[in-house]
Amino acid sequence: MKRRTFLAGTGLLVGAPAVVIRQSSARALAHGTAFPFSVASGDPTSDAVVLWTRLARDTTDTSPVATQPVSVEWMVATDRRMTKVVRRGVALAQPRYGHSVHVDVGGLSPDREYWYAFRCGGELSPVGRTRTLPSEQADIARFRFNVVSCQNWEQGYFDAYDGMAADDPSFVMHVGDYIYDVSRGGGVRAHERQALPMTLDDYRRRHALYKTDAALRRAHESFPFVLTLDNHDALEDNTTDVAMLNRRAAAYQAWYEFQPVRYAPLPASPAMPIQRGYDIGNLMRLTIPDTRQFRDSETPCATESDGKFAFGVYERACRQSEAAERSMLGQGQELWLADRLQKTTAQWNVIASTVKMTPFDMRHNGELYRYLQSWDGYPAERNRILDQIVAAKVPNPVSLSGDIHSYMVSSVVRNVGDDPRTAPMTELVGTSISALWPEPLAQPMAQGMPDNPHVNYFESEKRGYMRCTVTRNELLTDLRTIDFTDKPGGAVRTSKRFVIENGRTGALEI
Repeated sequence: MKRRTFLAGTGLLVGAPAVVIRQSSARALAHGTAFPFSVASGDPTSDAVVLWTRLARDTTDTSPVATQPVSVEWMVATDRRMTKVVRRGVALAQPRYGHSVHVDVGGLSPDREYWYAFRCGGELSPVGRTRTLPSEQADIARFRFNVVSCQNWEQGYFDAYDGMAADDPSFVMHVGDYIYDVSRGGGVRAHERQALPMTLDDYRRRHALYKTDAALRRAHESFPFVLTLDNHDALEDNTTDVAMLNRRAAAYQAWYEFQPVRYAPLPASPAMPIQRGYDIGNLMRLTIPDTRQFRDSETPCATESDGKFAFGVYERACRQSEAAERSMLGQGQELWLADRLQKTTAQWNVIASTVKMTPFDMRHNGELYRYLQSWDGYPAERNRILDQIVAAKVPNPVSLSGDIHSYMVSSVVRNVGDDPRTAPMTELVGTSISALWPEPLAQPMAQGMPDNPHVNYFESEKRGYMRCTVTRNELLTDLRTIDFTDKPGGAVRTSKRFVIENGRTGALEI
């Protein structure tokens, strides 16, 4: 939907809908309760989509708007003016989930646009636009979606999202770091507090702040999102520390409260269902594993590494990192992924990983260093996945990733030095919406390019996202970049284009 359709941040419709939603019961609601975070949709299927909003007095007040559940009316229509209503109902905004609203609307038609809105206590929300997926049995000739990651409030504005109005993707896939828990200070805008969020209220305030970015809000109003979590969203690995488990429980609940997702964590639970899978007709199978909740320590070689090199992010390659039992996914999820790979009938098979799968070697003081927080820290499990791809003859396997705030286009070999032509998989890593990849991290990777011939392209200075267009014959990816993020108003353009041809591994620049 065009950005001019909305008065971003007002919580009011631009023009009242032709069909009036009946008055909601709103006794005991706090004065001024409205929809300051606007609306969003997500987790689409061929016949359903999750509609989201959150009741609040304003964007800076995360306290409950009532002591009891609040009835919120919703409706879905096939036209923007909401004259052709096809679904409507009443949802309960529960105080235990911050009076957020998640409506899983079923009975919709495949591959179709819909518009939706909420009403509570006389207040009407903005109208949002969403879309269902094609039928899983459909013969699909073309499908477009965007891939985003890593939006750091302090380091820039999120205006790259405004470039998506011209793209008109079927959904936006966010592969992690929707918020940043760390605060460095000295950026183009400040977090609401410099200390790390630790409690549920802390995380609610951080999400509330991010939802005030106008471009991000416009994107949520216009397209369904498919989201997963990375380390800045909800801690770094499979911890057993009680204090960290409590913090992770707070992070998970706040993430759920502010996202249009289907599955809720239990209150105060340090676990939640994250993995997802989608079939886009017979064209593409999309698998989104949970790369955070079950992973073994991502710093197995820290004591043997130079902690001053690259902020300690890169570690010296040590024997512990090569252990066969080390896992990012956990045994159960690895079996789930293997099953999806073995049973696929799709033309294209995409794994959305929060972190890059491509191996990458760097040198520091004559020693081999790697980024062990990525799949380089779990090479045995990575190779098992690649072996499954080869054994099952999976058609056109592709990894789409984020995390490193850089574009990287590569062939996923088992070991650096292997012939890229024999690589089982291609990978496209998207840059960040606004987060920077500072020189101490970027330089070792840039200098390591000659030692990694399986990597076609690496660029760490541009911000933006990836636009992926899938057809029977190719997966075309536009690297969409914004000219600046240190102030609002940056313009988005395509800086590079890469194509993966049907039946061939590796991406070619065109």
